[in-house]
Formats: sequence, structure tokens, C-alpha cells
Amino acid sequence: MNATEYFIYLLACHLNAVEPKGEKRLDWQQIYNIAERNNLTAVIAYEIKRLPADCRPSGTIGAWFNESYENTIHSFRPNLQSLSNFINILTEERIDHALFKGVVLRNYYPFPELRVSSDMDILIRPADYVNVIEVLKKRGFVEKSIESNKATLQFEKDIFELHTELESINIQSKIYFATPFDDISDSTGCTYKLTPVYHLLYLVSHIAHHLQTGYATIKMIMDIDVLIRKFPDININEFLILSDNIKIGKTAETLLAFSKKIFNTPVVLNFTFEDEDTLPLYNDFVTAFLTGRVLGVHEENEDSAENKNALGFVKSIFDKFSKTKKQETELSYYQVQILEELGLKEAEEE
Repeated sequence: MNATEYFIYLLACHLNAVEPKGEKRLDWQQIYNIAERNNLTAVIAYEIKRLPADCRPSGTIGAWFNESYENTIHSFRPNLQSLSNFINILTEERIDHALFKGVVLRNYYPFPELRVSSDMDILIRPADYVNVIEVLKKRGFVEKSIESNKATLQFEKDIFELHTELESINIQSKIYFATPFDDISDSTGCTYKLTPVYHLLYLVSHIAHHLQTGYATIKMIMDIDVLIRKFPDININEFLILSDNIKIGKTAETLLAFSKKIFNTPVVLNFTFEDEDTLPLYNDFVTAFLTGRVLGVHEENEDSAENKNALGFVKSIFDKFSKTKKQETELSYYQVQILEELGLKEAEEE
């Protein structure tokens, strides 16, 4: 395996609780770079500890992985305490708040303390926005930035993002996510969580946004995997109908299929990445998630070694198949569908 293949392999081992096999002559610098960009260094470091001693990175790179692992472990408990403090303050004030993304999803990972987030996302009602900010500031939170619908506050070393609405990718999703406290969440007291099917819908909507604008990460696909594993009875047909209703049905199904392909996510779908004509879209997904590019953009950044590595991984897949010149130069049917759905390509007239 090359570095990118092995990076994905280690993540799959982590999610499936499978002991990883060692590989000799790996470019661990490349693996470290990819892990850092995807905020997954601690997860990879954990899997490295399970490798045979002679297959682990040594020297400076080995020390970097160990340092990331130790720092992540040590920061977990204080981070939980900050979140608990945040929730307690809002509960004392009888202010409804919804938890979503990392603050919820990390609990579904094999080791929650290794699922790192740059911030913690909390949703409140728009009418409570100004009051919540003032209450938190009085309780030791420091305002870092404030916008019309989002504020960033810090408590000690932890960053909180306070939202008044769930991010939408289009007008249809904006309507669906407009009343999160009323019909798409479950609550315990003042604390709400999105129901599994709507959390999955939100995840794919959020990923679709990043496929449009860039900065998607493979951790977003891991989030899909752990949510589905946590709720094996989640109604995938209902999810696909909801996704289609907000005009990202094809994107949603292919994202789940991508998760199934690389992580063996336990989900049954009509679409798979097993056919040759789906490989161009698979190529696009690998590039987008490992390099953070907008979906379908392939210009190589000479300054980014991990980008080269990801593209090399894609090339190794395509080299296994013979393709005509037409296939090499034209977008596949599946690529066109997704790019049109995401507004990255104008729909062709029938």
C-alpha cells in the first residue's frame, strides 16, 4: 500500500475494531501530513501503537504521533468539563439548546477521547441569542467573534460555536432545518439532540456544502459511519427520501456508498462503487476528502505533498482498468449527476 491507502486502511481498522497489519517502507511523513489535515492524528497514533514494533514510525515522526496522542488524551476530560459547564449554565437559565456534530458524534466512536474537534457546536433559538451570549460572558466565557447568526466563545482552552440556525445548502434544506426544536429532535430537559435520521440528513447536507466550497475531510465520512453503526435501525429509505426532498438525493446515496466502500459501513444501498463506471466519481471523492478541494477540481498543488499522494492513490485505482480516450476526457454519468446537484455544473437540457 502507498501512504494514502494505508492511512484509510488504519481508519477502517479503527472503526471496525480490527487489528491492523504492519507495512514496511511506508512514507510516515505523508501519513502524518494527511492525518494532521484531517484532524485524525490521535486516531492514527492509536492504531500505530497496535502495529508490530518494527512497522511503527520511529524518530521525530514517531515522537510527533505520540505527542498528538498524549495531548489529545489529556485534553479530553477538561473538554468534557467545559461542555458540561456550558450545558449546566443554559439549563439553569432554562434555555433550550441542541447538541450536534462532534459533541454528539464523538460518543459513537470506539474511543470518544480520540475524536478531536476544533470547536463544539451548540444550537439555540434566535430569540435567546443575545441573552445567551451575555449570560455566558458573565460566567467566564470570552467572546471571540459575533455574527448575525453565529458567535464564537472560548472557555479556558475550549472553543464553542453558538448557532441560531442549522447550516443549509439550499432553500429546501433551510425549510427542513428551520424548526429543530419542534419536530426533528429529541430532548432531555432543555438539552436537545437531532433524531438519528435528521442528524444523518444534516451530516450529508454539511458535507455537500464542503464539497461545494472545499475543506471537506475524511473525518466527515467517519461521522456517517459511526452514526449508522450506533443506530442500526435507522430508516435509510426514509433518509434517502428526505435527501431527495432537499435536492441532494444522489449526493447523499453516493456519500453513504463511499463510506461503505472504504469503511465497510453496514448499510444496504442500490448504488455501489463496484462498477467501473463509478470510478471517476470515486476518484473525485478521494481527492476532495483527502486534499480538501472542491469536488471535481483536480489541479495539483505542487506545494502539497499529501495532495500528490492522494492523486497517486486515485491513479493506482484507475491503472487497474483500461479506458478509452473518451472515458478519460469526459465526465462520467455519475459525476455529472452529483456536480449538477451541488450546483458545480449547470444541468444539461433534456
